Amino acid sequence: MTKNLIFAADIGGTTCKLGIFDQNLKRLKNWAIKTDTSDPTGRQLLKGVYNAFIAECDMLNYKLEDVIGMGIGVPGPVDFEAGVVNGAVNLNWQSKVNVKALMEEMVEFPVIVDNDANIAALGEKHLGAGQDANDVVAITLGTGVGGGIISNGKIVHGHNGSGAELGHIRVDHEQHFDCNCGKAGCIETVASATGVVNLVYHYHPKLTIQSQLRPMISSKEITAKDVFDAAKSGDIFSLFIVEKIAQYIGYLASILSVTTNPKYIILGGGMADAGHILLENVKTAYSQFAFTPSQENTEIVLALLGNEAGIVGAAGLIKTYIIEQE
Repeated sequence: MTKNLIFAADIGGTTCKLGIFDQNLKRLKNWAIKTDTSDPTGRQLLKGVYNAFIAECDMLNYKLEDVIGMGIGVPGPVDFEAGVVNGAVNLNWQSKVNVKALMEEMVEFPVIVDNDANIAALGEKHLGAGQDANDVVAITLGTGVGGGIISNGKIVHGHNGSGAELGHIRVDHEQHFDCNCGKAGCIETVASATGVVNLVYHYHPKLTIQSQLRPMISSKEITAKDVFDAAKSGDIFSLFIVEKIAQYIGYLASILSVTTNPKYIILGGGMADAGHILLENVKTAYSQFAFTPSQENTEIVLALLGNEAGIVGAAGLIKTYIIEQE
C-alpha cells in the first residue's frame, strides 16, 4: 500500500496541536496535548508528541509504515536544513535543540521542522487565503509582528534562517520606540497590539481631538481592540491611529511587493480580527506606496485559517518538501 499519511505538530507554549492528514492535506484527525516545558533539552516534549501519535494511530488502526513524514512547527528561530531550533523561550529551551534528530530517533520516516510563523504562511498558501498561488506573503499582527514569505512555492529562509523576519523591518524612520530586538523603529513597535498602544500614548498628548478613549487612556487600560472598536464607531482620534498603523503596514507591504512580488499579501493574527476597517486602510496606503507594476493583480486579503494555519502548514511541510518533490 502506498504511504498516504502525514503527521503534523504545531508546538506552542501551552498546547501542542496535533493532526493526521492525507497526502492531499485532507485532515483525518486533530487534537491537542499539553506542552511539557519541564525539560530544557526538549526530549520529554517530543517524546510526548510521539506517544500521542502512536496512541491515536492505535485507536484509528493506522499503520506507521503508511506515514510519509512529520512536519513540526516551533515558536523559535530554526535552522531549516538541520532541523535545529536556536532556543525557544516559550518552551523553556534556552539553548539549541535538534528537534529533527531527536524525533528521528523515535520514527523511521522523515521529519521537517520550521518556525511557527513560516508554517502559518504555508498553511494559508495551501488551504487558506493564498490558495492556488506560489507567491504569498503572510503578515501576522499580534502581540508582536511576524510572518512568512512563500516564493515559487517554497518558504524563504535565507542563508542562516533569518529570512522573512518581517517584524524587524524598520518602518518608523523617526524611531519613536525601542524594539525588543535591540534596535528601534521596527514595525513591531508601531503595528502590533503593543504598537497600537504605543501610538495612542505618543499622539494623544499632542492632539486636541476629543476621544471616547480618554478614560481608558487616563487609567492606562487601553488595548488595541479598544482602539479598533472606537474607530468603527467613528471616534476621530481612533481613526487617526488606525490610519497611522495602516500606513506602516502598507509601507511594509510595498517593500515586500517589489522584493517578492506576491500574488497575495495576507493579514492574520489577532489584530486582523479588526476586519475591514484595518484592511481597507492598508489597501489605501499600499496603493500610495507600492511600485505600480508590482501592484498589478496583487491582492491584500485577510487570513482564513486563524489558529488552524499552523497545523495545516506543518502538514504542508511534508507536502511541499517531500510529496511535491517526488
